[in-house]
Amino acid sequence: MGTVEFEALARLESRNRGLEGLPLALVSHPLGGIHEDEVVRKADLAIESVVKAVTTS
Repeated sequence: MGTVEFEALARLESRNRGLEGLPLALVSHPLGGIHEDEVVRKADLAIESVVKAVTTS
């Protein structure tokens, strides 16, 4: 899981580690320095992407 701000880096790193095509669960940036309520909101919005990422091969 990461933020859209770092999507290109996440894809580059996954490719460099032999995991090209690794499903990513992305949320809006930032995650750090925000109130807990906002983190929960972002998690709620991302849950379907997370489930898909961990259950899809």
